[in-house]
Amino acid sequence: MPIFKDRSKQPEFIVKLVEDDVRLIYNAVEFYHKNRPGSAKRPEHQQEPTAHLEWMKQIMMTMIMECSFQKNK
Repeated sequence: MPIFKDRSKQPEFIVKLVEDDVRLIYNAVEFYHKNRPGSAKRPEHQQEPTAHLEWMKQIMMTMIMECSFQKNK
């Protein structure tokens, strides 16, 4: 799921997260994705594309799966 908006000029962050942090972020994004109001009812700063939410969930799930893989080696 590519994000089509040009992100090259946006600041980047390097963040150290543990598995519990990633699970919390995944759960928060999943909850928001399921419960957010329709586009017309959201304020301007909450007009993120659905594809971006799905991409974030995919990245977080990839990290969670990697944790499980590392535990089961």
